Amino acid sequence: MTTPAITYPRVASRADWLTARLALLAQEKELTRARDRVNTARRELPMVRITEPYAFASADGPKTLLELFAGRQQLIVYHFMWLWENGRPLDEPCRGCAGFADQIARGHLTTLHRSHTTFALVSRGPLAKLMAFRLRMGWNLPWFSSEGTRFNHDFGVTLDPAVAPPLYNYRTAAEHLAAGSGGFFEEPDYPFDLHGLSCFLRRGDEVYHTYSTYARGVEDVIGPLRLLDQTALGRQEEWEEPKNRAPGLVKPLGPPPGFPDE
Repeated sequence: MTTPAITYPRVASRADWLTARLALLAQEKELTRARDRVNTARRELPMVRITEPYAFASADGPKTLLELFAGRQQLIVYHFMWLWENGRPLDEPCRGCAGFADQIARGHLTTLHRSHTTFALVSRGPLAKLMAFRLRMGWNLPWFSSEGTRFNHDFGVTLDPAVAPPLYNYRTAAEHLAAGSGGFFEEPDYPFDLHGLSCFLRRGDEVYHTYSTYARGVEDVIGPLRLLDQTALGRQEEWEEPKNRAPGLVKPLGPPPGFPDE
């Protein structure tokens, strides 16, 4: 393989990398708190009633603005830019808008692949179980099992005192409990797995770990959450401010009540 022209990050020891990562983590946590404040302010904006009788053309005939909600509580409209010239519409839209829509319609893989990046799933579970669930969901994402290896342990997503002192998101169990973020440490059933995201870079045949993030740090790549953050009702989760905005819609704490196909 021919190595492309890349200005690589400096190569450091694991200890030096961790020092730099912890400094960045402090900035990332402040960004998360600042984003929460902005999202709260967004949800606290007043409302303006729409009285114009808008009519939208669709494959199913004309639609009112209310009908665009399709019976749901909220509507997000992405204003897709079309290109015009001399007052006449061209045959092509904005390429940036097309790229954004493609990510939603077909997932993020096309854009990632064009940027020379592969996305894959890795789980500690047995491969047969992973493949059975992927088939059920109709996914085409590459998914791999790390069962029987230290991969999950080494990258901080499998916690097992028999292998290493429990550490998640760069905090020990005691630090999580002191910070109020250690619910999963209160009555742990070791070993157990948590979620995260790691990035790697190759130089020729050499592979480098460049980044890992966990817990809410993964939110930045969850598009639907960021879309919901733009709305008046937000994510409809208990912790959000202002309180009691839509109590009938608030989801209980914990994992979703079902899988995506349920």
